[in-house]
Amino acid sequence: MYARMTRFRLKLGTRDEWFRLRDGMAADIHALKGLKHWFTLQGDDDEVVVVAIHDSVWSAEAAMPDVLKLWQRIAHLMDDQPSTKFYDVTRFDTIFDNV
Repeated sequence: MYARMTRFRLKLGTRDEWFRLRDGMAADIHALKGLKHWFTLQGDDDEVVVVAIHDSVWSAEAAMPDVLKLWQRIAHLMDDQPSTKFYDVTRFDTIFDNV
């Protein structure tokens, strides 16, 4: 498995719109080829971290054009440019059936 981690900061006052748009894009996110899991984290300082787990490095890289289109749909909410890094997943366990 392969992970893509993207960080960005929301503009002040856009948190509710971010939640609405993120949830509205779920079907498009789920349609990304090779995507197995994804989740978002948000700090008190409005930093957002999106973690996407793909079945391979190839699917993670192949998904990037579609991922960039998704980021463009929320760019007006971002206080800075998103930064993305890729990682090998060396272990993945879950204790939750449905999170």
